[in-house]
Amino acid sequence: MTDIAETTTIQWGDLSQLAAFPTSTVASVTKSPDGRALSILLEGLEARCDGNGINSATAILVGSIEANIPTATDWTATRADFRGQIALTDGARATIELGLARAVDGQTLVVPLQAGTDSVDFTRTLYSPAEISPLTAEGEAPSYAPLTISIQLTVACAGKASAALAAVDSIDLELWVRSR
Repeated sequence: MTDIAETTTIQWGDLSQLAAFPTSTVASVTKSPDGRALSILLEGLEARCDGNGINSATAILVGSIEANIPTATDWTATRADFRGQIALTDGARATIELGLARAVDGQTLVVPLQAGTDSVDFTRTLYSPAEISPLTAEGEAPSYAPLTISIQLTVACAGKASAALAAVDSIDLELWVRSR
């Protein structure tokens, strides 16, 4: 009888919220059985304004999570899909800035004055190489920096008819690993 190769399982720590403004929460973190994928659901991560008093707003979430990579496995890179929504009317502007470890991405959307409404669901994908410390002794396993994510949403309204909403509700992460 042949032995079946054991599947490498990545063990994750808890997601630490390093900063959240205004109050937003991580509703759940779901891990795949092999630990190579995570789905993070967010609640309350939104920035909104209207021209009747609140002319600009921002929302920020920064988090960190550690992965315990098995000895015979190398973590090479990470991919993240950030999902959310933007709704803008009459001169409103929204800026989304996303970070995954060493990768960053930003985009600003603007609706011209008296142009009506523009609403879009979005998915932004970021890739980042794993952050690894060099081997310190022969045969010693490498160590990896915690995986960090950051989200900043900023909205601005141009007048009384203007309104804006930007929100991120989930992040799907996938680790790329290889066996030695």
